[in-house]
Amino acid sequence: MRASPSLVPYLYLIGSALFWAGNFVVARALREAWAPVLLTTARWAIALAVLLPFAWRPLRTHWGTLRAHLGWLLALAATGVVGFQTFVYLALATTPVVNAAILGATIPVVIALGAWFAYRERLGLVQMVGIAVSLAGAVVVVARGDLATLATLRATPGDLWMAAAVPCWSAYTLLLRRAPAGLPQSALVAATSALGLLLLAPLLTWRLAAGETFPLTPAALAGAAYIGLFPGLVAFVFWNRGVAAIGATRAGSFLHLMPPFAAALAVAFLGERLAGYHAVGVDEEGHRGVAPVVGSGPERA
Repeated sequence: MRASPSLVPYLYLIGSALFWAGNFVVARALREAWAPVLLTTARWAIALAVLLPFAWRPLRTHWGTLRAHLGWLLALAATGVVGFQTFVYLALATTPVVNAAILGATIPVVIALGAWFAYRERLGLVQMVGIAVSLAGAVVVVARGDLATLATLRATPGDLWMAAAVPCWSAYTLLLRRAPAGLPQSALVAATSALGLLLLAPLLTWRLAAGETFPLTPAALAGAAYIGLFPGLVAFVFWNRGVAAIGATRAGSFLHLMPPFAAALAVAFLGERLAGYHAVGVDEEGHRGVAPVVGSGPERA
């Protein structure tokens, strides 16, 4: 069956959420094998190697446009390629997938606020009510269903890394609005991937000097291949096309699909368990279109 053209951008965005949920699960499963900076580097090296044969001609054709927008491309690479991905992998070293996904689903709130601040997009009544309801859901998740725990709550390293990832992806999505007309997605993703690898080079050198190595086991390589091909390449192309079609704020709401996708995958493949407060947090995100702004601790859910 062929999808209606009007539905295609939404299918792209749903696919992105599903692939990124899988990224959380695979990265969590391989946290003992892959150090975060090395996994980020491997992810983008694989994505660029697969994409480059198809992107070479568009890169040559649009080289002048890319060079004229080098600062914009560097900002995309720094936020979406390097910052967000590395922070997510650092978070997943200590934070369960469900908690990280709920934190990641706060991005639509930040995108909506950023669009209002940068582009003066008005927040409607439904959006403002949604943000209020979302914050209530966040409190439930953070408190683990017991508000008395708020008095003794402390942020964990995983929470802080994931909190740092949120503005990175929000900035990346808002920056996509400045894409030059006619620039193919293959050229855009290839250029930002290459620039991201250049930005990662000093971090990679530092971590290799500290003794970290690229794992060569079949499971580690298979996990890196999935992360590079689907979350690293296909999901980015899907996301960029979806944002170009319906706008950053509306596209951002599809990130609310990540918690249920990630929860299902984490329960199926990692044996993580869902608590009642997770269900409340996910339910409020999905029904109101915005997500919580803070997350819970690193212990297994």
